[in-house]
Amino acid sequence: MFIRIVPLGILREKIAETLCSSLSNAFNAKCKLLNGIPVPQESFNQWRKQYDIGAILNKVGSDPSVTFIDKNLPTLLLTEEDLYYNGMNFIFGIEEQERGICILSLARLKPEFYGHKANSMMLNERAEKEAIHSIGHYFGLNHCRYTWCVMYPTASVDDIDRKQKHFCKTCELKLSMQGLNLSD
Repeated sequence: MFIRIVPLGILREKIAETLCSSLSNAFNAKCKLLNGIPVPQESFNQWRKQYDIGAILNKVGSDPSVTFIDKNLPTLLLTEEDLYYNGMNFIFGIEEQERGICILSLARLKPEFYGHKANSMMLNERAEKEAIHSIGHYFGLNHCRYTWCVMYPTASVDDIDRKQKHFCKTCELKLSMQGLNLSD
């Protein structure tokens, strides 16, 4: 199985490579970093100073130049832009299983967003957890009740910081029932 990462807009390459490695390990899959695509400017909401994930998905899904879309292979679009969806104040990410697309924003995963000193280790760890969480949804997992499981719902960075990068045994079992073998 392959998982693909596509930078959406300007992105620091190092974090994409880190996520590729993490996703490979988490799902016992190969991960490939593809060439990036621009953030659709029509998705920017001037009033909110954020990008509308729905508009991004519509543009990416209907643009014939976007050739990486394949609903049978999960693709993680990774951006540093701040995102919102359907009136929510913000969103860390979203999954569209029927299109094979997950989008993850790094904007609110950065400690400096909250007035703290930049911390690349913390950013990487948060991004890894949310990327695994997103791809878990792609494979049909719902939110988990265990606060430490990577599939626990994420309402804040505190939720992300509390959970681990791993699936609980119940979520692992659900993935294995779908034919995903998480171990070698």
